[in-house]
Amino acid sequence: MGHSLIHIWERSIVPANLTPEAKAKWNEVTLTRNPDERLRLMGEFLSLVPKHKGTERMVATVKTQMAKLRREIEERKKAAKRGRGPSYFIGKAGAAQLVVIGLTNVGRSSLLRAVTNSTVMVGSWPFATRVPTPGMLPYEDIQFQLVEAPPLVEGSSEGKSDGFQVLSLARNADGIIVMVDLSDDPVGNYETVAKELENSRILIVEPEGDVEITKRGHGRDIQFIWDGALVDCTTDDVVSLLRDYKIRSALLRITGRVTLDNVEDAIFGNAVYRPTIVVANKVDLVHSQDVIDALKRAADPLEVIAISAERTLDLGNMIGAKLFDLIGIVRVYTKQPGKPASPEPIVAREGLTVGGLAKMIHSDFYRRFRYARLWGPSAKFDNERVGLDRELADGDIVQFRA
Repeated sequence: MGHSLIHIWERSIVPANLTPEAKAKWNEVTLTRNPDERLRLMGEFLSLVPKHKGTERMVATVKTQMAKLRREIEERKKAAKRGRGPSYFIGKAGAAQLVVIGLTNVGRSSLLRAVTNSTVMVGSWPFATRVPTPGMLPYEDIQFQLVEAPPLVEGSSEGKSDGFQVLSLARNADGIIVMVDLSDDPVGNYETVAKELENSRILIVEPEGDVEITKRGHGRDIQFIWDGALVDCTTDDVVSLLRDYKIRSALLRITGRVTLDNVEDAIFGNAVYRPTIVVANKVDLVHSQDVIDALKRAADPLEVIAISAERTLDLGNMIGAKLFDLIGIVRVYTKQPGKPASPEPIVAREGLTVGGLAKMIHSDFYRRFRYARLWGPSAKFDNERVGLDRELADGDIVQFRA
């Protein structure tokens, strides 16, 4: 069996208290690669799960997986009878890729036409966008790639209206723009989208804790890498739980505050965090601040930006600045001795070090590194001599010496 990465998040969870029979049945699910057999075993697993508050999220996750599996089985059966449908894959470009998602007619196409080079058609009828459409948003000396996704609907996480493909765009992107219509139940707009993302294990609020589990071959113990702490449990408790699910060899990276219930929750599916902002469109049609305030309360702690895709001035720079902060962009400029710094930045994320920059440029820069010279916001003084561990800031200029 290949390696699998499982991500979980810190939250208040009622213990699932699954029976040994249910845990053994889920182990059968994880060992099965035949789609039809896997679907059958998932159904048997659900029949063994006790019905109470602690199992609600687990049951919803497994049902979503079953719906996706049914869709995949049906599509394989139909593949020989019809041509392939339109591709939902959009290759990443620019400093970061952000997917613009929302219900139908909230203004996703209007936003792309206003701030990118996209020539996407803006339609007044529902579901005018049928395939994902990319566009490039220029901001200062970089560009962000915005991808307009086809509209979400209630039930997208169960496969309705190409929901699996749409949500896969959000899962694979660097960040998410949730777009809502201020003139048409914006709180309901937001909550529907947030629920579909949650059901698909896409987190839009940064988690307090995270565990990464890498399953390994036989003959090794459960090992831990610590960047955080366990809460109300011990490593022995975690090992015992994993062995209940027949996971006997794995590497666990603990980040933040993690509970035993988080670990059990992770066994049933991957979760990913994607930085997210909410863009509230058609502010020109709203005459009460109360509408915007209600949306901000519903979306808290996410930032809400009220705009008009058709009338807000300098909208591209406004959105660009928000995305720059949201993703945590760091631009670093390289410099050769006796020459000015390159006008083209190397784009990375916050936390980039000199060593990380060297590896991005070429492995030789890292292997042959002696020291670097630094100018810019993070330098204590111009031409400062620094080592591999020095963290860089946006706007820094680096000259390598090998």
